[in-house]
Formats: sequence, C-alpha cells, structure tokens
Amino acid sequence: MVPDDAQRVKVIDEKGQERWRDVAAEGMDAILDSDEVVLLGGEPVVMRTRPGRRKKPPRAAPPPPVNQTVAQLQSAKNQFLDEDDLTKQIEKNLESEEVLYCVLRGFAEEAASLAFERHEAERTGKETSQLSIRRINALKAVAETWLKRKEQLASKTIDMASPAFSRLFDFIVATFRESMLAGGVPADLAEIVFTRLGDRLKDETWEQEAQNRMRGA
Repeated sequence: MVPDDAQRVKVIDEKGQERWRDVAAEGMDAILDSDEVVLLGGEPVVMRTRPGRRKKPPRAAPPPPVNQTVAQLQSAKNQFLDEDDLTKQIEKNLESEEVLYCVLRGFAEEAASLAFERHEAERTGKETSQLSIRRINALKAVAETWLKRKEQLASKTIDMASPAFSRLFDFIVATFRESMLAGGVPADLAEIVFTRLGDRLKDETWEQEAQNRMRGA
C-alpha cells in the first residue's frame, strides 16, 4: 500500500510514539514488525519529499555589458571596490576598531566633497540649499561616529576584577618568578622582590594607575 515515490512512512512504534521510517534509504525493512503504520482514509501516511528546507535556486548570471564602454566601467568599479579600505578591513577583521575609523574617514570625505560642490555652486550662481542640507547631514554623521569611536576607546580596558584577569596575572607573576630563579637570582632575594611587589599591589592607588595606563593617560 506504500506508494513507490514515498520517502518516509509514519508509524507508531512499540512505545506508542509517532515516528517516520525512511523507506527511501532502507526500503520496507525500515518498518519494524512492532510498528503500526498510521492510516488516513485507509491509506498510509507518507512523506513524498525529503525533509528540510528547499534549496534556493542559483542566482542567474548577470547580463553581459551592452557595449565596451560599459564593460570598462564595470571593470574599473570592481577594481575600485577591491581596493576600498573599508571593504578590505571588514573582510580582514569585522571586529577591529579600524572599521569605525574607515567609516569616519568616509563620512569626512563626503562632507568635504559636498563643501567643494557648494562653493562651486555659489561661484556659478546656482542654488546651494540642497547641498548645504546634505553636508549638514554628513557632518552630523561624522560627529556621531566620532563620539562612538571615543566611547570605543574609553571602554578599551581590561576588567581587573574578572577571574580571567586574576588567572592571567597569577600566571605572569609565576612566569616572572621562574625567570628570576632560572637567571640565577637567589631564592631569598627573589622572595624579597615579590614581597615588595605584593606591597605595591595592595596600594589603593595602583589599580587606578593601571586603569589610566590602559587608557593611554
């Protein structure tokens, strides 16, 4: 009763659970003797297509350039995009702060270009209000991006209270101790050094100084 094009057949197993048996891959042996085939209108409930999302059809190839001039322009554009700093930085490391720097520089270049166009329009007696509005928007984008970059730099510090930093610092201190002993420093002298280091770390000003150093202050 199972149609030839069936991929899977719904059954109720010996535990009373509904399951799909893969008859396309395993044949009718996939249906166990203890299975009860689920029927609907006297016919087995089957799946005629493989489960999962349908594959998207491949994109159609773009039409060829209409003439040699257009082909040259497309080639020049593709080369320009390949050499674009923002595009290359995103492909290299999307998480890098250089991405924001490239965006900021791009906004600034557009604002400067609009300023040039406005001066040229004024020189030739043309309307400049639309150019001024576009430049104001570009300058606002520069200011907002600059503030984001300042926030990015201000937050670029290590959480000194985190367990990860504590483990890292312990490892650095242990490595320093091993290096001193391996370099021939007497053990009692090394202990004096680490005692002095411990006293310095307990100073309440040390953590603040460390935070300022991370900020470049």
